[in-house]
Amino acid sequence: MAGRSTRSKTATVKTPAKKPGKVENSTSPYFDDSPPAKATTRTPISSLKKRKLIDLTQDDEDEVVVAKSNGKKSKKEQPEKRLKTFRAKAPQSFLQKLERAQTQRMIVIGRTRSREGSELQEDIDIVGTTGNIYTVTIGRLPSCTCPDHQKGNECKHKVYALSTVLRAPYDLQYQRAFLTEEVQEILSGAPPIPNATGDAEEDNDGKRKPIEGECPICYMDYDPDNNELVWCKAACGNNMHKSCFEQWAASQRGQEVKCVYCRTPWQMDKGDIQAIKQSGEDSGDGYINVAEQFGLSRARDYSGYHQPWVRTNFGYGW
Repeated sequence: MAGRSTRSKTATVKTPAKKPGKVENSTSPYFDDSPPAKATTRTPISSLKKRKLIDLTQDDEDEVVVAKSNGKKSKKEQPEKRLKTFRAKAPQSFLQKLERAQTQRMIVIGRTRSREGSELQEDIDIVGTTGNIYTVTIGRLPSCTCPDHQKGNECKHKVYALSTVLRAPYDLQYQRAFLTEEVQEILSGAPPIPNATGDAEEDNDGKRKPIEGECPICYMDYDPDNNELVWCKAACGNNMHKSCFEQWAASQRGQEVKCVYCRTPWQMDKGDIQAIKQSGEDSGDGYINVAEQFGLSRARDYSGYHQPWVRTNFGYGW
């Protein structure tokens, strides 16, 4: 048509609208094409305790050692228990027995030390005040064969053994039981046991003095060919006539028999001890009595006992 402009019709193509929330082939830095991360869960603390421990200080990964636990706790070593109650101070009953042990005559006729397993002990043969022979054993649980101890009492023989014979520390003298280390302390600090073999000519490591001069009791020559001699094995080593010494010992009534020279308690020969035991009499209650051999009285002296107890048991005539 003339004079009339014609317009070319352009076809318009409509692009379908994209759904919100879904972006394809976007190059925006605010979008991530990587797959979504998996959800993580927190490991309980209790399960961490069950994991194996690895030593990270090793240089070589092949030498990593896994620390294993056996799950058992090591038991602590239990301290030794005293077999009887510890005494913080000396009781009155001990003080009474100590007074008797220091004032009444008792004689040591033998000492023997032995070991049972790991426990050390010493047996001490003692002639009591009435002539009966008792054996005191000093170990973890001290004991005595006398009737008083058999009744459960603390006897004077045990006190005498600890205080006079073994010279134990005072705070241990009144204990009724000891620890192993206390027994070792007592016996290691005690006077040595003389080497009494029963051989009159044994010089006991050179302690015996030469046989010369006069007997200190009768002032006569020794004359060893015609007179049997004895000598002090406990200390000084001096000689004397055996018959003279026996008479002198018998005269020491109420006192401990000591060496004429050095005044050390007399240590008898084993042969003499056996001879005395064989010559002793049966006391009637199961003990060997040697009162006659030592010049002792078989009647018990109660003068050192608690007088109300004496009057209760024997009447007011004592």
